Amino acid sequence: MSEKKPHLALLIDLENFLGGLESDGQVTALTELVGGLQSNLGKLVYRKAFADWNNNKLRKAAAELQRQGISMQHLQRGQNKTLSQDMLALEAMSCLAIKPELDGFVIATAEADYQALLGYLKNAGKTVIGIASDSNANNSWKKLCDEFLPIGSGKAPSAAKSAGSSAPAAPSGPEKNAVVTVLKDLVPVNGLLLEELEQKLKEALPDFSPGQFQCGSLMEFLQSLGNSFKLNQSEEGLLVIGPAGKNASPYSLQELQSFSFEEYMHVTRWYIEDGNIRDRVLHNIYALFEDNGRVLTNEELHNLVDPDCIVEERPWYGTIFSLVYGACLWENPDDSSVPLPRRRLSLFRTVKNEEEFLVRYYTSLFHKAYTERPGLTAQMCAELMHPDDVEAHLPLYERVLEELEKRH
Repeated sequence: MSEKKPHLALLIDLENFLGGLESDGQVTALTELVGGLQSNLGKLVYRKAFADWNNNKLRKAAAELQRQGISMQHLQRGQNKTLSQDMLALEAMSCLAIKPELDGFVIATAEADYQALLGYLKNAGKTVIGIASDSNANNSWKKLCDEFLPIGSGKAPSAAKSAGSSAPAAPSGPEKNAVVTVLKDLVPVNGLLLEELEQKLKEALPDFSPGQFQCGSLMEFLQSLGNSFKLNQSEEGLLVIGPAGKNASPYSLQELQSFSFEEYMHVTRWYIEDGNIRDRVLHNIYALFEDNGRVLTNEELHNLVDPDCIVEERPWYGTIFSLVYGACLWENPDDSSVPLPRRRLSLFRTVKNEEEFLVRYYTSLFHKAYTERPGLTAQMCAELMHPDDVEAHLPLYERVLEELEKRH
């Protein structure tokens, strides 16, 4: 019987990894990267690349990524020079939480400050392999990895950790911030029973113990985090609700202010990014509730509006949160301790027509941006939400800005 190959996650900071390579050289490097890893190292069960895909120099590379089955996340960098590094680190933490069966991580980048991330991954028992052009990679990055492989070297990676002795020693247990990050990834938008969360956390962080933080149980640890998590008693047991229910952002206000408007909205709000799909979903939600007194659970509404599940969980619930907080939909207060899919919704009684419904939704969606980004304009909102038909939608966003001005 052949030996089971290690399961690996491949994360690529593309522009950093490719450096100054020409288009054809980029394709060759990516082909060699994936082929070499699959042949010599293990099975790539998760693959993701981060880059500004508006960069015309990456067209051939993007096509090769698609051919190799690597998902691509767009990053509009603006003035935030470390955005790709931050997003790659967040993705690694998320993978660690939801894919505990992973044996290791392959990180393709020439230089970055990943010391905290690598220490955390190693503490979780994962192998970390760095890959970059030998001429571009800095020495500290090479030393931090369990194994460093220069692209183009033809070197076959070994299964053993070759650089473990030179890497900094990991702490005896996960740091508090790292635990909180994993918890946020584990708790879905509709909440998770405490008993189930304890099991998932044990799988994701086997070294974690509430006693490390002077707490007698996971419940005490969650309560010690202030408003980060909410505990609700439900019919099934104690339900843990995370900050996901608030469209929370992991970034500080100072970091958010360095983002472009598009980046800012992506990390602070969950919404349906495709304008045509969003328009259809909002119209169908209003049409279903237009009959006075109609009540649907969140799950029933989702099945009726989006039977093919085109809209993923986060943008769907983000849309519902904005509709509820914007006084477009009314959520039955008796359902506050019920999981999100079973909460009952109806049209807010003061909504007179569909136009007002839309104005309230977008006012809710842009409320945070209006308070934190003084330069927000109707033009900016229209360009982000309806880039293919900006002029036709300007009147809508002008009304939205008027509403926001009244409130402040």
